[in-house]
Amino acid sequence: MQPQTRFVIEDGQHTKEALSVLAEEIQAEGSLEAIVGRARRILELSVDPVAGAVDPSYGLLYGLIQSGKTSIITVTAAMAADNGFKCIIILTSDINPLYDQTLQRIRSQLRGLAVLGKADWNDYQKFERYLRTSPFAIVCSKNANHLSSLLEAFKKVGAKGARGLATMIIDDEADQASLNTKARFNAIQRTNELSRINNLITDLRSFFQANTYLQVTATPQALFLQRPDGFYRPSFTVLSEPGFGYVGGEAFFEDASKFLVYVPLEETEQLKSGHQPHATTAIPRGMRRAFLSFLVGATTRNLAQSSDAFAFLVHISHTRVDHENVVTVIDAFREEVMNALNNPGTPAHERMREEIGAAYADIEETEGELPDFEVLVDRIKFLLPGASIKTINSTSDSAISLDHVYSIFVGGNKLGRGVTIPNLITSYYGRNPKSPNADTVLQHARMYGYRGKHLGITRLFLPKKLADHFRIIHQMEKALRDLVSRYPEGKFEGIYISSPLRPTRGNVLDPNAIGVYVAGGYCNPRYPLRNKEIAKDRDWLDQELLPFDDRNEYHPSTIDFIKEIINKCKHDPDEGAEMWDIQTLEVALDKLKTLRGNRAYLRVRTGRNLNEPRRETQGFLTGGEEGLVPSDAPTLFIYRINENDRGEAVWWPQIRFPEGNYALAFSFDR
Repeated sequence: MQPQTRFVIEDGQHTKEALSVLAEEIQAEGSLEAIVGRARRILELSVDPVAGAVDPSYGLLYGLIQSGKTSIITVTAAMAADNGFKCIIILTSDINPLYDQTLQRIRSQLRGLAVLGKADWNDYQKFERYLRTSPFAIVCSKNANHLSSLLEAFKKVGAKGARGLATMIIDDEADQASLNTKARFNAIQRTNELSRINNLITDLRSFFQANTYLQVTATPQALFLQRPDGFYRPSFTVLSEPGFGYVGGEAFFEDASKFLVYVPLEETEQLKSGHQPHATTAIPRGMRRAFLSFLVGATTRNLAQSSDAFAFLVHISHTRVDHENVVTVIDAFREEVMNALNNPGTPAHERMREEIGAAYADIEETEGELPDFEVLVDRIKFLLPGASIKTINSTSDSAISLDHVYSIFVGGNKLGRGVTIPNLITSYYGRNPKSPNADTVLQHARMYGYRGKHLGITRLFLPKKLADHFRIIHQMEKALRDLVSRYPEGKFEGIYISSPLRPTRGNVLDPNAIGVYVAGGYCNPRYPLRNKEIAKDRDWLDQELLPFDDRNEYHPSTIDFIKEIINKCKHDPDEGAEMWDIQTLEVALDKLKTLRGNRAYLRVRTGRNLNEPRRETQGFLTGGEEGLVPSDAPTLFIYRINENDRGEAVWWPQIRFPEGNYALAFSFDR
């Protein structure tokens, strides 16, 4: 059954006021209209606040990282007030600076509403007055004490009257803290316990007779893994598309990006306190290149517009001692650059000019014409003494504000979800890719956002293995958004799969550690293992597969046989693998066998020359080959690659999951 929609007032006074404020910061053509369109669609699918009690609606605003979800939240809240909602509750981060930032922004845009902060509902008489003069808005952090006191305030001022308020609850970053972290424990122990925050949000939602609960996130995997009839599984989804000038994963993690620069993993490890015998105090080559790239990019813009300031972000660790060491290393190099530039005729001066020249040539490739080199170097020499270098972590008081043309931030987890760094043009990352689930995608995506006008001078420096992990997540996110766009009413099944030999986390899954095999998607090893060790497996594959006639487009097969084949297809460990995990793939295929039966297709080809690694979701199919095989069952495309100069042939597999309304999710924490 399609969701019921209704007429929505989209030009009411509160909406127009919010848009007038937003117009000062969002000037791209069509952007405000797109925001209004998303807000209108949310209101169309919400409960009718005027008609009275009705079943609550559960929705999702699915945005991209740093793509302007907050603007849609505020316009949705304003439009809700114009359309009869009496109370709008916005649940947000429990990190004080982020909470304060959200509260300030909501107040600045909802100027016709009283907007209550977390200290404003403890005075019950004052709170009751707000209820009598509704509509009003509340911004509450996802903190047990604050949620509990808010719920108590509603109960104290008159349960009957308060319960009748038509309410919209907007849960920002709804996949964080809001979900039941005891879900896995309950499944094992056959209990029904709720974690503290989840219990309080559930009680808050249940308190109001007519309410819409809108979840907002860029990582909804954990939401789609909720039971189809669950209280936290969205029943409708509104996709938020980025506006003009948005820079996302495609800029860095598609083919041959000129904005991505690899650095050795070893150098990022050397900067950490755990490195023996001690962390390096000399700047590694990759960070040296990153710093000079930043100087060239920021100075290029500064010469065109002297009031502009720019940011350089360094994130290699979550520990404060590492942050302090990196600040020391960068500051020492800043001094080295200054001394070299101030001493013409010396070898150090010539070497530094050569290094800056290399950064200049690199930026010129993507930016085009740059200022005169001598003018740029003189400007660097003038500005560099005042460069700002700050640590941003749990103990620092530093604000994320640009107070110099060269604003450098060194930090850890505080530079995570919800943090926006204006004019960020250079990023240097080095978190350990051996445990990528410890690092949320959002922590590593501060370079995403509306930065199109500065893309030419933007660079991301990081180890290749870490880039490969981000590339996989970028591809999965694209596939999931495509699936959601085909089933916006949430009528697809999110199925969590895990190997009994690979236990996962004991609570709700970290949404940024979840991988997804999407209906119609592909998976292959980046490159197959190709040495003498696989001779026995290759011989088995030759015996089983060479009899298949190349002249047939495909052969009917079984999932059981496909599993046998892929067990003989080892990946090259030097290339790594995240999606191509045999045990996880076996469980995924078994799940499809249970749902759809033991049917599969097999396409075998020989005599191929494929020597370059591929992304794990990219594969090697060309010329529309995929269209030659039906898509209603799992398909294994497997090609025999010709012998190399050592006489080693190899089989390279690629799995295509059947079309349908499902997503098979798994944990990278395995």
